[in-house]
Amino acid sequence: MKTLSLGIFLAFICSFCFAQNKLTDKLTYDLAIASDVKSRVKIMAELCYEYRHSKPDTAIRYGQQAIDLARRIQYSNGESSALSSVGFVYRGLGDLQKSLSLQQLALSIAGHNIKSDEAAKALFGIGTVYVDLKDYSKSLNNYKKALSIYQLNDNRKKVAILLVNVGNVYEKMNRLDSALYFTNKGYEQMSELASMSEKPYALRVLSTIYIKLNKLGIALNTSRMGVNEGIKEGNIRDQGFCHYLIAEIYKIQNQKDSCIYYAKKALHFASICNYKLVIIDASMLLAELYEEKDSKEALYYYKIAKTTNDEMFGATKILGLQKTMTEEKERQNDIETKRVAKENQLRQYALIAGLAILLLIAFILWRNSQKEKRAKKLLQAKNVEIQSTLSQLKSTQAQLIQSEKLASLGELTAGIAHEIQNPLNFVNNFSEVSVELANELQEALRQRGIEANSNEGELVSDLIQNQEKINHHGKRASSIVKGMLEHSRTSTGLKELTDINALADEYLRLAYHGLRARDHTFNSDFKTDFDESLPKIEIIPQDFGRVLLNLINNAFYATKGVKNPLVEVRTKRAENGVVISVKDNGSGMSEATKSKIFQPFFTTKPTGEGTGLGA
Repeated sequence: MKTLSLGIFLAFICSFCFAQNKLTDKLTYDLAIASDVKSRVKIMAELCYEYRHSKPDTAIRYGQQAIDLARRIQYSNGESSALSSVGFVYRGLGDLQKSLSLQQLALSIAGHNIKSDEAAKALFGIGTVYVDLKDYSKSLNNYKKALSIYQLNDNRKKVAILLVNVGNVYEKMNRLDSALYFTNKGYEQMSELASMSEKPYALRVLSTIYIKLNKLGIALNTSRMGVNEGIKEGNIRDQGFCHYLIAEIYKIQNQKDSCIYYAKKALHFASICNYKLVIIDASMLLAELYEEKDSKEALYYYKIAKTTNDEMFGATKILGLQKTMTEEKERQNDIETKRVAKENQLRQYALIAGLAILLLIAFILWRNSQKEKRAKKLLQAKNVEIQSTLSQLKSTQAQLIQSEKLASLGELTAGIAHEIQNPLNFVNNFSEVSVELANELQEALRQRGIEANSNEGELVSDLIQNQEKINHHGKRASSIVKGMLEHSRTSTGLKELTDINALADEYLRLAYHGLRARDHTFNSDFKTDFDESLPKIEIIPQDFGRVLLNLINNAFYATKGVKNPLVEVRTKRAENGVVISVKDNGSGMSEATKSKIFQPFFTTKPTGEGTGLGA
């Protein structure tokens, strides 16, 4: 046993001597050269926090110096940070009452700036105490408040630490998926940063999760990584904890000698930094292991565990904790009472101010009403003049619309007649002649005894069908030209029973061919979806056709530049009439354009292409 103890001691001496905590070295150097008093307070508070795992006495000394200096210069943020750092040290030493008191005092001092890093640090410290008290809901509540503040202030180091601590709480609550998510996330962020003395802590939390997930191989490797990181960062506390986890793994694997070896190492490291939680767990594990083979040793370790447990959770400590928590609750109630009183006072001030504002508004409204009465008389005279001008404008507008429509239609009709009619006549005439010639050829073949199902017969039959299709579509094109010519005539003003589907189809094709006649580069697909159950309705076909033509023309215009342009025309029976819709897949209209679509003379087309009166 002496040989084993000596081996453990030598291992510790080696790890301690060669461990290089670059952060504490840098902070010690910064403290030596710092001339600003506030900077010295901050550095000493940080040294206190960094030494909490390895040198608790040194940590408390730095923390107390920081507190005294901050109070002397009345530096509240520095005092709050230093009090919180010392609170972390006492938590590691197992004095939960003192730790909680210091953290609550730190929070009350930082209360004037609740979104500061100092407030977040105190909330973090309070959360750690509640973890030890197994009040995990309060712990999570404080951790998440601190985390939101650190994220707001972009403190990446503290965010990483808090994420691991949240993962630790979820592990204790056996919510292992959440525990693994937050711990991995925190450890990944730690790995991206420079020196992080909390890396061993993250690794031992991960190892604990893997043990619960029964992934013992991963847990063992993670614990050993934690030991190595602890040596590297000079973190004695988590070296002890990781050794304890290794012992737990060997216990599960029923390797008792290895379990005893690592449990003693864990107890040794925990004793150096007086980390009572690991002292209790390691001592209880050793007592359990020695119970069968050496009752004297088992009793020895059991006494260590009991003594340490009484120091942390004895009746006196529990009473002190209850007193501290009660005092804090009373303090919070007092703060809440003062807050409510202040809010009530502010409400009274607001009410008085509101009454004064209402009186002022009433006076302004009365004065404005007097001005309004005088203005109304002037407006009435102006209104008569405006109405007269508006009537003249509407009359002029109607005349302009009609003349523009007629001019546009005349241009369209002339273009189509010039471009299509002559070649269309040739197509129709020669297709009819070709059909007659093909029929004569078919008769001649039959007289020669060549059957219709022979190769020659089938070719002649196909030729006849093709010529008939050419003739059919040529006549259809002629009907479109005829419809355009009818459209150009002056409206009679008489309503007629009209097939809406036929009218919509006619003007769709009229618009398409008209645009093709004017612009050979124009091309677009179009399709129809007509409700065949529509009845004929009484309308003025020419006037209604102009509306459809302009609407469809604009739809085709909107598809310019679109990869696969498409215009759709639909009809549908409605409750009290018929709905005709025209849809395109163009770029659409902006909100500014929509607000002006009924404004006379407004157009988005280039000069010379549109009038703003329907086209």
